[in-house]
Amino acid sequence: MKNNKKILYQVLHNEVNESINEYLKEGGQDNSVSKGQNFCEWVLFNVFELREDEVAEATEISGNFNSGIDAIFEMNNELCIMQSKYKNAHSPEAMKALLVDCNRIISDIPETERSIVLENCKKIRESYQNGENINCFYVTNNEISEWEDIQLKQTLKENRISNSQLKFEFWDINKIIEQISIKNGELPKNFRDKTFKMNIEKSFDAYDTTLVAMVKLKDFANFVIKGGNTLFHSNIRNYLKGTKINKGIKSTLSEQIDKFWLYNNGVTIVCDTYEDRTNIISLKSPQIVNGCQTAKTIGEFYNKLTSSELSDIDKEGHVLVKVIRTRKSATNEEKKELRDNITRYTNSQNAVKGLDFYALDRFQRDLQRRLEKSFGFYYEIQRGAFITLDVNKKNSFMGYSDYNYLLEGVNSKKKYVLPAKEVIQSFTAAIKQMPNVAYGRANELTPTGDRWKDIVNDETEKMPIEHFLYPYLILKYVKEKLKYRGGVKDFRKNSAFLFIATYYKLILKLINKFQEADYEKPEEIPIEYYRGIFQNSELNKMLLNHTHDILKYYFKDSAVKKSVADNLRGFLMNRVTQAEYWHILNEYIDDSINENEEEIYHDMRDLLIVLDK
Repeated sequence: MKNNKKILYQVLHNEVNESINEYLKEGGQDNSVSKGQNFCEWVLFNVFELREDEVAEATEISGNFNSGIDAIFEMNNELCIMQSKYKNAHSPEAMKALLVDCNRIISDIPETERSIVLENCKKIRESYQNGENINCFYVTNNEISEWEDIQLKQTLKENRISNSQLKFEFWDINKIIEQISIKNGELPKNFRDKTFKMNIEKSFDAYDTTLVAMVKLKDFANFVIKGGNTLFHSNIRNYLKGTKINKGIKSTLSEQIDKFWLYNNGVTIVCDTYEDRTNIISLKSPQIVNGCQTAKTIGEFYNKLTSSELSDIDKEGHVLVKVIRTRKSATNEEKKELRDNITRYTNSQNAVKGLDFYALDRFQRDLQRRLEKSFGFYYEIQRGAFITLDVNKKNSFMGYSDYNYLLEGVNSKKKYVLPAKEVIQSFTAAIKQMPNVAYGRANELTPTGDRWKDIVNDETEKMPIEHFLYPYLILKYVKEKLKYRGGVKDFRKNSAFLFIATYYKLILKLINKFQEADYEKPEEIPIEYYRGIFQNSELNKMLLNHTHDILKYYFKDSAVKKSVADNLRGFLMNRVTQAEYWHILNEYIDDSINENEEEIYHDMRDLLIVLDK
């Protein structure tokens, strides 16, 4: 068994290194600075699972006079700082420098003229002054030696005493591999096969897989305190401090502890195995998948009490605990799916905003199966998951021959990998005609986001799968071929999702004109028309190039130029879909169709005639 684990680890080690090297190769320039920047991006994409636009925003601070920060971003509603070191750039001095830099940033204004550095450092100081935790990550694909680790521990201990709000994490290649393996259902290395004990009062078994127990609150608190954060690894909702529900739990513990059993729904734990002995249950690799808020609040409540205060509690409280064990033959992926399903079906107490419930959403899993079966693409629900697949599985994804011309500019082994978040953004811009939301409020496009029900609902699930595939392929084409991406100095830098929306507007208007139809939305157009266009590479490339021309004229319009001024991002996020500017865009599309009807669109008309036969 140990040999098998070593082999699997080595395989994943090689896959991770290959993925990093490939990303650096795609980045182009072969110098230490660009390698460091590209490695930083790889980490943000594959370990922290940021979207493409988030990575671009997070790394704006990098470069000269960056105060020792390569990236700044938010995760689980907390601010994160990252310093990355590629290979030999790693050193004990670099690790210690992060501690020095972070302690300086929270108190001093940096000496630099770079506005982005000043803005981000101000954000860090404000978070610190508000009493919030700041997570400081040092990430390298080198190895942190045992000696380096020993040297660092004393410094970290001193820092925790003087400044507990700064939370430092030092990750080397082994930690990176562990984070990637977790995406495939593995638990953290220091937690696998670990057994925890919990005292219980009354219990009964059900279905040969489940134990239902009545547990004293102080005993459950002891279990949570000893288990620590690893108990909550699978609960991607995590712990949301300050919510009304947590306050209610604390109030009941403080004022009506004997009523806790009546007022609280309890906790669900999934484990590999459990052993029930008289008044004690031993759990192997337990994970709290429901009741995370309850468990953490109970743990915190009891952990803050002194021995004297504990003895003053004159009444005993209890909590309901349900323990479910997985099948002995279950794979890591099957165990993960069970934990995910229980989390999805039983959690409803706190509305979480962010990136979390993607992996639990049934629609996402169904989309993954359909895109693989019908078109040969891998729909990557969790960034980095593709790395964990075996080589044969990776090589089985070859896209769809009729559409691969849209990816001809992509020079990557991940050419046929579709990241879930970007797919949903592209769908929102194209089919739902909301490029502003796709670009500026993508956090709303998650299964618990404000816009999710507008984007994915009963009607959406009946749509042809091409409505999710085609917009993303357009996104890749315009970024690679037409350069709608970072680095350019004009409107293209931020306008990829507006391009997708404009392209679909153009198709809608063309079909309405040539078919004498009155479709109002892109989703109303028969899928056969879209298929015909996308299978005709020459026609589709012409339409794509023409969309680019429309946008060039649009951004030269005097009213648009005045509104954009020097804030293109603000315009695309907040004003582009307002009636005035949406109308201007429609006018440029109409003018283009009328001016170029015979010269440019005869192929389009011929195609529609053929499709109608």
